[in-house]
Amino acid sequence: MNAPLLSTPRVEPFFFDAEPGTRFSVYHAPNPRVEPRGAILHVHAFAEEMNKSRRMAALQSRAFAAMGYAVLQFDLFGCGDSCGDFHSGRWELWKSDLAIAAGWLLDRTGGGPLHLWGVRLGGLLALDCAAQLRPAGIILWQPFTNGRTCINQFLRLRLAAQLQGKAPGTARSTAALRAQLAVHGHIEVGGYEVAIPLVKAIDGCDAANLRLPPCTVHWFANPEPAPARVEANVARLAARWARDGVRVQFHPVAGPHAWNDEVIECPALLDATSEVFGSQP
Repeated sequence: MNAPLLSTPRVEPFFFDAEPGTRFSVYHAPNPRVEPRGAILHVHAFAEEMNKSRRMAALQSRAFAAMGYAVLQFDLFGCGDSCGDFHSGRWELWKSDLAIAAGWLLDRTGGGPLHLWGVRLGGLLALDCAAQLRPAGIILWQPFTNGRTCINQFLRLRLAAQLQGKAPGTARSTAALRAQLAVHGHIEVGGYEVAIPLVKAIDGCDAANLRLPPCTVHWFANPEPAPARVEANVARLAARWARDGVRVQFHPVAGPHAWNDEVIECPALLDATSEVFGSQP
C-alpha cells in the first residue's frame, strides 16, 4: 500500500476551533498529479476501537489522497488528542463537530462531492449526520447499525476484565452493568468512563430509523461468523433506504478485524476500499 515518494500527498496536522475548545485534525491534501475527486471526512470508532484502528485509518487516508481525494481525519470532542475528557462526550456535540469539520473540508476543497467515512460506531454517527450534511456517498467499515448493540459490546469488555481480575465489580451481565450505570450516572470500562447521557443517545440510535439523502453507501464488512445474518441486515436496510433514493453496495471482506485487541492491519479491507474508490469517475 506504500505509494511512490513522488506521489505521496502532503499531510497537515492542526487544531480547529469548536466549542468547547479545539479538535485535533490531520488533513491529507489530494495528490496534485491526478484529477481531484472530491473530499472524504473520516469518522473514527468508539473508545479503544478508535486507537486500535488508527493505523488502518491513516493507511487508507493516504491511499485516498494519492487517488486525488482530500481527506480530513479528526478527533471528536473528548477523544484522542482533542480537548475534553471522554466522559464529557455527547452524541449531539459529536454531530456538531462533524458539521464543523465538513464545512472546513468543503471550504478547503472548493465544495467538491463529500463522502463520509465511518468506522464501527463512527459509521452509525455518519449515517445519523447524513440528513444534515447531505454527502454524495457514505463509506462504512464494519459498522454498528444499532447503538444498543455497540454499548452492550462495550460493557462486555468490563465483564471480561472482571473475570480476569483486572476490574472491580461482581456484575455478571450487561443488564447488571446498565443497572449500575443508572444508579451512578457513569461507568468505567477499560479506562474509558462513559456518562449516562451519551449511553442513552447511542442506545437510541438505530440505522433502521434514519432517513438518508439520495447517495451511494459502500458497506465493507467481514460477514463472519454469521454471514447470513449480516447480509440479511444489509438487505433490510438497503430496501428501507432505497425508498429515498439510496443505493447500497455491500463488499464482503475477509481478514482480521483491525479494531480488536491488537493494532493490526487488514490488507484485504484496504485493497477492497481502494479498488472501489480508485475506479470512481
